[in-house]
Amino acid sequence: MQAPVGSTLTLDGTGSTSVSGGVTSYLWTVTTKPAGSTAALQNATTATATFAPDVAGSYQFTLQVGANGMTASTVMPVTVTAAVPVVNVNASVNFAGPVNTRPTQSMSVGSVIALDGTGSTDANGGPVTLAFSLLSAPAGSTAALVATGAAARLTPDIVGAYQVRVRATSPSGLYADSVHTFDAAALAPTMAVSTSVSTVIANSSLDAAVGNIVSLDAGSYTSYNSEGTWAVAGKPYSSALAQLTTVSPWAVSFVPDAPGTYTLQYTVVDRTTGASAVHRVIVKADFGPVAIVTASAAPVAQAVGPSYVAAVGSAITLRGSGSQDPAGGALTYSWVLDTRPAGSTATLTDAATATPSFTPDKDGRYSATLTVTNAAGLRAVQSASVEVGNRPPVVVLDRSQAMVLQGGSITASAASSYSTNTSGTLSYQWALDTRPTGSVASIGAPNSATLNFAPDVPGSYYASVTVTDGQVSAVSGVSITVLSATAGTVPLAYKPLQMRFSKSQNKLVVVSINPNQLHLVDPAAGTDVAIALPTTVKALSLSADGRLAGVMHEGAVSLVDVVTGTLLNTSITAGSQTEVFTANSGVVFVAGASNSWSGAVSAINGRTGAIIATGGLYSSSYGTLRGVMSESQGRLYTLSDSFQSLSWTGVNATSGSLSGTGGQGSYTNYATAPLWLSGDDALLFTSGGTYFRTSDFQYTGTLGSAVFSVSHSTTATEAVALAVSSGNPTQYPEVLKRFSGSLLFPAGDIRLPVIGGSQSYGLAVFHASDDKRVSVVQTGSNEAQASGIQYFLVVR
Repeated sequence: MQAPVGSTLTLDGTGSTSVSGGVTSYLWTVTTKPAGSTAALQNATTATATFAPDVAGSYQFTLQVGANGMTASTVMPVTVTAAVPVVNVNASVNFAGPVNTRPTQSMSVGSVIALDGTGSTDANGGPVTLAFSLLSAPAGSTAALVATGAAARLTPDIVGAYQVRVRATSPSGLYADSVHTFDAAALAPTMAVSTSVSTVIANSSLDAAVGNIVSLDAGSYTSYNSEGTWAVAGKPYSSALAQLTTVSPWAVSFVPDAPGTYTLQYTVVDRTTGASAVHRVIVKADFGPVAIVTASAAPVAQAVGPSYVAAVGSAITLRGSGSQDPAGGALTYSWVLDTRPAGSTATLTDAATATPSFTPDKDGRYSATLTVTNAAGLRAVQSASVEVGNRPPVVVLDRSQAMVLQGGSITASAASSYSTNTSGTLSYQWALDTRPTGSVASIGAPNSATLNFAPDVPGSYYASVTVTDGQVSAVSGVSITVLSATAGTVPLAYKPLQMRFSKSQNKLVVVSINPNQLHLVDPAAGTDVAIALPTTVKALSLSADGRLAGVMHEGAVSLVDVVTGTLLNTSITAGSQTEVFTANSGVVFVAGASNSWSGAVSAINGRTGAIIATGGLYSSSYGTLRGVMSESQGRLYTLSDSFQSLSWTGVNATSGSLSGTGGQGSYTNYATAPLWLSGDDALLFTSGGTYFRTSDFQYTGTLGSAVFSVSHSTTATEAVALAVSSGNPTQYPEVLKRFSGSLLFPAGDIRLPVIGGSQSYGLAVFHASDDKRVSVVQTGSNEAQASGIQYFLVVR
């Protein structure tokens, strides 16, 4: 056996016996103990001796017993450690399910007896398994008990008594029986239905400590049509327990006053039938353990100092006064200046106090380590660092990433960089830190503040700039993606339906069918990642940061992580909405109604499916509703296919709450869905080619014709659009219409590329993060439903 140092061992020899009579003498001796131990046995000549080990190690005890002049001995080894004992109590539960004998029921031979146990319950809320058994039947009867799930049927075929047992079993193995007796006579058939099965109660046996309160509750056992009583059915001989303390009509408590077994009995009687059941709880009481715990916790060291000091020669004070001892005791301090710049001879003053100091004599990094020690000898260590000298300059780049076609060039400026060291002039040094295999391109004028670079091979480049103020340097850089001469043309092996473009990820997000999938197409890498969707798609939207996609289905909405390509959750929307708006927070707003009237927008937690809020739109709409969300303005802009009146609903994109509404209130200017926002959310474009101010829905202008798709870039001060032709069937254009400046004057057409010798026709247009135009096109025909069509993603 094992025991900890400081514990008290009880050596019990009362189990010793003699075939010729009782044991008459006992003698305990310590035959082996660790070096340094001075512990001795107590009551060494009795059946139970005690011993308190004082040193960790191996002990050996010998017990010699005598009877009728003869002796015998045995040896007991004990290993003593410094570990705190682990209490391990095994509880054994003995359960015998209660039997509820139901009153005999009379019926006629040929009657159908139906037993329904669906009302059976488990006190712990778990499922109950029912088993039906035909215990007895009259001699010669061939009647069979047919059980299906929680119900059974029996048709008596001979006069006499039939007895059926129903056993309800809980997941933990506890059970209760209900026995039903039916007396069949040769009368006209009648229907007898039994619907009662006794409830199962767990914890039929438990352990308790003498002097502690034991509470017993039969509330889940007692039904509204029954009454029950508690009683003491048994107790230890030395117990004076006379009655239980009533807590409620079905709950009692008591305090065991002696070690041993207590039997508490609960009797429940059905007021209607008089049927009764008895449940017994066995409580095993013993003296509780006494835990003696000693503990010591290490202190917490806190070393702090100024992170930056500009001048050599200025005294620096370090502080460790924030260090603490969990026990509140005193601490001792020891500081070491373990890191200094080359050539420095600086030393600490008052290194054994909480606040030492030193004077730096060289520029560079100084590091001091603090060790605090408490009265128990436990220690903690922490370091504080101080940088001495001029601060490095701050590198400011006008762009951190860029995308360009092979053969093109890229520029980036670090001219806005600055330094707090006014005595120096900034200098610049550009370098290519990363380039694709085979590239021999170089940076023109690498000492200029502006990067001028013409990449020669498609792939990824990283151009770094080192900015120096004459004393200290800092480094930053630009990530460059170079597309092939075919302008990043990526074939799409499916028909693209609804499409959006994530600027933050530089990926096209597109829906396909057969199968239903959401594709993430990377034009730089030429990859296409497909995410399975649960069903067909009615609408698609992206969050403002381009990291989440909301996918509307019939009566459901899915949330997709665009960064990881993961379907996060699909939620029920409690309606047949037609539009979805996705917030950066993961809240999705849904609105509209298929082929019916709707005047509500609902906010849903896209990750959990919880409906956050439901509120009214500016006015009700009929059928398909389309719109866009401006997260910066906190508005949903919507337009119904049935009306030409723009409206907005105020939302909180973080919490999902809904606020005010507003609308244009007229049917002029040919506002039709779908809708698009300008890059700064100031303008709202409609598929009718018109555009309005989002602040007040003031008509601002027209693009000259109806459009399939519009994209606006604030930084490029341009809009591009795909115009709708007047022909029938629908025909897609072979040019992008461009509009420039703040007033969006026409700026000419841009022809879409020839791919594989075939002219391409535009389906959708977007701006990438570097303002390159991203188009989804088809070849083989300009008609929507022609045969032999192929689809591509093109970057220009």
